[in-house]
Amino acid sequence: SIVRLSEQSQAIGEIIATVNDLAEQSNLLAVNAAIEAAKAGEQGKGFAVVAQEVRSLAEQSKHATAQVRTILNDIQKATSVAVLATEQGGKAVEAGAKQSAEAGESIRVLTEGVAEAAQAATQIAASSQQQLVGMDQMALAMDNIKQASAQNVAGTRQAEKAAQDLQKLGNKLKQLVDEKALPRNNGNEKAG
Repeated sequence: SIVRLSEQSQAIGEIIATVNDLAEQSNLLAVNAAIEAAKAGEQGKGFAVVAQEVRSLAEQSKHATAQVRTILNDIQKATSVAVLATEQGGKAVEAGAKQSAEAGESIRVLTEGVAEAAQAATQIAASSQQQLVGMDQMALAMDNIKQASAQNVAGTRQAEKAAQDLQKLGNKLKQLVDEKALPRNNGNEKAG
């Protein structure tokens, strides 16, 4: 179970990198869209607001991935502590299990926040599509933003699924740790 937890942690790290790349691309597309909106003059003002919102969501996604990466590092450390604690005894095992449970809860809360950000990005993409009517110069930029948003949503959903799997594994780890923490006096009191 600890080996699987480590593998899942590595998979989440790869997903985090993908989501971070998507956030970078969304940010770049938002900057390009803002430039196009400025070129469009008065007609582009509404679009400029949407571009700024997409840029803000990209920044929030980058911040969220940094938080997930920190939590993931904590889980990896907690896994190492759990292995050591299993060798050393009950008290250290309990501390590792508690830290894993807290990290799992933090991931769950963060995953909800990332899902909300993805939903907001989808809503902004739909709103921006309405504003593109009659603005031929901005059509290409908005299509790119829409694609990046869809990729961001898909990456976020993968991260959410992986985080849920990781939380389940964390719970299994806690159960294993709790079992190891039970007194081992049964059958071990043989006379020398």
